Amino acid sequence: MNLKKNFYFLFILCFIEIHAAEKPFIINIYRDKYKAANKNWSACQDERGIMYFGNDKGLLEFDGMVWKLHPSINGSYIKGIGIESHEVIYTGGFEDIGRWNRDVSGNLKYISFKKLLPKGMLHNETIWRVCVDNKNKKVYYQSFGHIYIFNGTSVRQLGLKNGLLFLHQVGDEYWVQEIYGSLYRLTNDKLQRIEGSDIFKGKLARVILAHGNGQCLVGTSSGEIYRYAGGRFTLWNKAFSEVLRDKELNSAVGVPKRGTYYWGTLLDGVYETDADGNVLAHYSSNNSLQNNTILALCKDNLDNVWVGMDRGLAYIRYTKGLSYYNSFSQDIGAVYCATYWNNYLLIGTNQGVYYIPQKSLFSSDYFSSLKFMKGTQGQVWSFSAVDGRLFCGHNMSILEIGKDMNASAPYPLHTGVFRITKLPVKDRNLLFVVTYNKPAIVDMDTRKVWEVSGISKSVINAEVDHLNNIWMETVGQGIYKCRLTDDYKSYHYLFYYGTEKDKSLPEKLSLFKVGGRIVFLGDNTFWVYDENRDQIVPENKLNKCFAQVSDLKRLVHINDDQSWAITSSSIYRLMYDGYIARILEAYNVDNDNLSLVNADENISVLNDSVSLVCLDAGFILHNLHEKSAGVKLNAPLIESVKISISGGKERYLAPGEDAAIPYNYNNVTFNFTESHSFTSNLSVQYILEGMGNEWSEPSTSGSVFYARLPKGSYTFKLRTIDGLGNESEETVYRFEILSPWYQTYWAYLLYVLITGSVLYLVWMLILRRYRNLHLQKVRAREARYLRRMNENLLNKIEEKDAELFTQTSFIIKKNELILSLKNIADDFYAKSAQKSLLPFIQKINALLANNMDTEDDWNMFLIRFEEKHKNFFKKLKMLYPQLTNNDLRLCACLKLGLESKDIASLMNISVRAVENNRYRLRKKLDLKPTQNLNDCFMEID
Repeated sequence: MNLKKNFYFLFILCFIEIHAAEKPFIINIYRDKYKAANKNWSACQDERGIMYFGNDKGLLEFDGMVWKLHPSINGSYIKGIGIESHEVIYTGGFEDIGRWNRDVSGNLKYISFKKLLPKGMLHNETIWRVCVDNKNKKVYYQSFGHIYIFNGTSVRQLGLKNGLLFLHQVGDEYWVQEIYGSLYRLTNDKLQRIEGSDIFKGKLARVILAHGNGQCLVGTSSGEIYRYAGGRFTLWNKAFSEVLRDKELNSAVGVPKRGTYYWGTLLDGVYETDADGNVLAHYSSNNSLQNNTILALCKDNLDNVWVGMDRGLAYIRYTKGLSYYNSFSQDIGAVYCATYWNNYLLIGTNQGVYYIPQKSLFSSDYFSSLKFMKGTQGQVWSFSAVDGRLFCGHNMSILEIGKDMNASAPYPLHTGVFRITKLPVKDRNLLFVVTYNKPAIVDMDTRKVWEVSGISKSVINAEVDHLNNIWMETVGQGIYKCRLTDDYKSYHYLFYYGTEKDKSLPEKLSLFKVGGRIVFLGDNTFWVYDENRDQIVPENKLNKCFAQVSDLKRLVHINDDQSWAITSSSIYRLMYDGYIARILEAYNVDNDNLSLVNADENISVLNDSVSLVCLDAGFILHNLHEKSAGVKLNAPLIESVKISISGGKERYLAPGEDAAIPYNYNNVTFNFTESHSFTSNLSVQYILEGMGNEWSEPSTSGSVFYARLPKGSYTFKLRTIDGLGNESEETVYRFEILSPWYQTYWAYLLYVLITGSVLYLVWMLILRRYRNLHLQKVRAREARYLRRMNENLLNKIEEKDAELFTQTSFIIKKNELILSLKNIADDFYAKSAQKSLLPFIQKINALLANNMDTEDDWNMFLIRFEEKHKNFFKKLKMLYPQLTNNDLRLCACLKLGLESKDIASLMNISVRAVENNRYRLRKKLDLKPTQNLNDCFMEID
């Protein structure tokens, strides 16, 4: 087994017998936990239960779940803290005084009052104490030189000749000592000396406490404590003053509800006394604290005490009915079992047996009375009281412990022993012993020992039921029920119950005797034996009772109807009588360095009222008659609601008001507090209705984040829950994620407008397309018509051309023929020389001359020519008005591309005349030599 030293119990603590004071559990909190400096100079609590500590790095805040450090403005320490409310905290440090205001995000923002002071007034001064007078609306900042009084708008300064020690609030009054001088009372912003306080001259009065009925206690650094009553100072408790001598008393706090005081020293930790100064306990680095230098003490609203130390923090926690005993100062090993024996508490560990007088358990230094029992070195498994004798199951054998606290080995059994049970046999005193080897029988009268043969598997536990059957638990190989033979050397019958016989059973079954009934546990399920069916079946009442509990390890019988159920990290006291199962109490036993003994978790029932919880390094005593009243489950508080854009900016909402959140801020973070989460081992559960219907698992986290919430209405619910499943009232916050802009009514209206516009545009485009198609068809039809018309015109033009050329060719051929006939007639007349032919020839010539009427031919030509080239002569006349009719005729012939010979025939002139006319025409047209005359007319249409 691993030995664990320097461990602390993070849940609750413990208690012992009636009329005995509970011993607290000390929770040490190290700097790596709260993420600040070692030194903690002061401690205060606000009305919500939030704790504040003056730390070397600034103001340290703890809401029961999360530690927050607020660095001081000048990077120095904060030593004095005063609380006005959760929203306003006053602090003082080196050369600075000021106030912290809480904003909507839940964070504290600092405002310095230094600017209200004359320059240099706080030079080289440190504020040690801050007192808030809510009644008179004033705040007092005390340094060793002065008291600074802030009235909300200005600061004034008070002082004494020799300086001031610590300022203390005593009831409604404020007391302070002049260093090594008298005590003064602060009245109406003036310091008035207290009569009779000259007794403190030459001393440092570091502690001043209210003591009830107008009295107070004044403690000096040298340890003297005086009571002030009736205007006189008298020594309070001389014996306690002697205890504190040379311990440097530095701070103190009273807990009126419990009638105790706590005295913090610089050299020897914390002393707890009763109202008369009698020492009840001493907490130091030797037994519980991580450091002996106590800088501050603070009572919280649960009447427990916070300790500020030179190194870290500690929490002194009390719970009704529980007392905690650690082995910080003495390593006794892991505790496996315990029992009361002859007014002693015997503790069985993996080192051996330790014993302590029961009355010494209530002393302030109880472990100094703890002694080791000789001859018990080694592993101790169990204690069994049989007929006025006490036996110990030991790694070596059976040991018997006498009333003189001496151990012996009365029987020749040379192997380790787990359990010892007396057999219900008449006329014989027999013990059934579960050993490391086989089960054995011990005859207490004859001192003989023998093994019981018949089972080869390793047995680790055995119980006898109401029918005197012996039930044996093996190592992960099932359960056996048996009855011994008459000679007790073998088994009369032996029945096996396990997975080899019944696959529905777990592989590993543990057995326990609860209320006279055998109960089995395996795979976190309880089982019992059904005699009618000869089967092991589930125990539904217990299983329902522990439905939400995991990792169950063991059941331990307390009395007729009560038992302990143990897991690897928790213990539960339950009522179970075979008909009803109900959890009565629950405690967590697994925080920081505290734990049950791994794989051998156990609780030893010492008597009907007291049980001992076995720990890795110590034990817890539970007193059944001193029941814890429990802590009222207050609803947790929502500190802040943060909304943010994914990967972007963020903002905070007022946690007390329902909210409408823009859709783009749909990442929501809730920060909440449950100040008793740490001190009372409470958890929180939350649910976001609108996203799910199941509460979260219990958690001690102080925040929850919901990402990318869709639009809709939500209700965030938060509640506190304890280990028994008790729930607080719900804290409720309602909010709505608004629709995105594209899903708003305006957006839908815009969508309608856009859709209508798009449809209209589409309709217009369709109409335009059909119109274009129609125009295309019309244009195609017109084109076809024009094409046909053009073709017709071309055909007509071709016909005209053909007619023109035909007409021209005809005229030319006709004229050529007439000329040829005329020439033939003239030649014939000339050759015949017959004058009688002259009249004939003349008639022929006249006839030919009439048929060669060029004017008619030319008119006919011009008619055809103008049908084809209507504007030719008009354009030509416009361009060249000097042209004559003959010139125009020549131009028309050239336009048609006629040769000179054809032109001569057409115009009935000679070719030479044609050439001459062409020449003159070029002159009139002013053509260059390189220009072609025909081309010139081709360009004119």
